[in-house]
Amino acid sequence: MSSIATLQDLIHLDMDATKAYDQAIKACEHENVASQLRLFRSDHERHVRNLSQELTRLGEKPDARTDVKGFFIEKFTAITSIGTRSALMSMMGNETLTTARYKAAQELQDLPESAKSMIRANYADEQRHLEWIRNALDQKIWERAQPSAR
Repeated sequence: MSSIATLQDLIHLDMDATKAYDQAIKACEHENVASQLRLFRSDHERHVRNLSQELTRLGEKPDARTDVKGFFIEKFTAITSIGTRSALMSMMGNETLTTARYKAAQELQDLPESAKSMIRANYADEQRHLEWIRNALDQKIWERAQPSAR
């Protein structure tokens, strides 16, 4: 895959993640968890902006629309997210995919250093998201008394 195609693919991936977070946040019953998911969603929105700027800098036109895959990810997340636990489970699957794609993108040699640096930073965000979600699931955070998100 070319460097341009890789950057475009990551933009779509982050757009898909943003839409999935919208659904998970709606389903979340605990404000502390919903608040953290909103922060993760804003990271994905920042990734889209930064990657789009990088593509523009490289003379390409970024496409920040969701694709068919994104449509299905959003709908799957909406269907499977009923409450805090299931929202976290859905997002763990989504973040596992996103983390793997960013890890693979780091290995590409034909990317400019500015793009590689951005991908490394975004990958670190993805690892942080996934770690927080795994810990929340391991600790059964939804069983604790917390302010309601509704």
